[in-house]
Amino acid sequence: MIQGKSYIRSIEKYVKSVDEVFRLGVKITKENKEQIGKIGFPSLEVGQAMFPPVVGRFTRFNVEGKEITRRDLPKETIYVSMYSTRREFRGRDQTEEVTDFVDIPRQVYKKEIMAGTGFEVVIEAKDDDLFLLINATFNKETDLEKAVVGANIILELVGYCEVFSEQLDTYYKPSQLKRYNWVFLESNGWPWEERKERFKKIVESGKKSKQMVIWERLETIANYNPDFEAIGQNGFSGYVIFGFKDKGLYVFESANVGNATYIVRGDWESVSKMSKAEIIQNNLHEWRLIHRNDWKGKVKKVLG
Repeated sequence: MIQGKSYIRSIEKYVKSVDEVFRLGVKITKENKEQIGKIGFPSLEVGQAMFPPVVGRFTRFNVEGKEITRRDLPKETIYVSMYSTRREFRGRDQTEEVTDFVDIPRQVYKKEIMAGTGFEVVIEAKDDDLFLLINATFNKETDLEKAVVGANIILELVGYCEVFSEQLDTYYKPSQLKRYNWVFLESNGWPWEERKERFKKIVESGKKSKQMVIWERLETIANYNPDFEAIGQNGFSGYVIFGFKDKGLYVFESANVGNATYIVRGDWESVSKMSKAEIIQNNLHEWRLIHRNDWKGKVKKVLG
């Protein structure tokens, strides 16, 4: 058992007595049941899976990956959208007050994204006991680095982590998992003014100066009449998906002003299992639309 630590750097000493493969998690007991219940599962039942909520650096790396600043490369120009009121010259000493979005250029070092591990946590069972587990099997010879991340995720969620053999006699996996990474909301036919209340909490979690920009983006996509919207939960907190079933397109938008819009082609069952790091690192998106003045035009080309 790994306990008394907020995180570990190596897992080797904890798996010395394990056979070739092992699992990571904890047995659900009356002592930890309340804490595990706060992770985000609707109920503690077999067959539920989700990306763990971001509560520390390892759960954050798991779903978002890690940005690496390339100081060895020249700086590049990025643009940050701001909602601005100013006076513009109209000739013959005449000015006019104008309020709109402006792109502010900034010189920054290029950033690359290292893909996160994308682990889910799952509830499984052995006999009458329930377990909270990382939804992966680790090989003692080849997967120790990933296993360190898995163990640290459990440490962040529960405070300790156990190592299990895969070869328990009556241990079994559920045949189907119910995932709780997104709250699915029908939108087709509902006016935007009613639907926008769903997103109030997401938008207002950001800086006040950025909220108008975020509302503008969400409304722009919503105007193309998606069939549904899904609000991210747990590890996807702050994200919204707009689903266009007929087109087979799913638009990922974030409350973080600095992020781009990602548009993925596929089916909802597959898309809902993807992490942001998987989409970016594996180039699973068909379009990546940078948030700049031409953003609306590019959205129209794809969705119009």
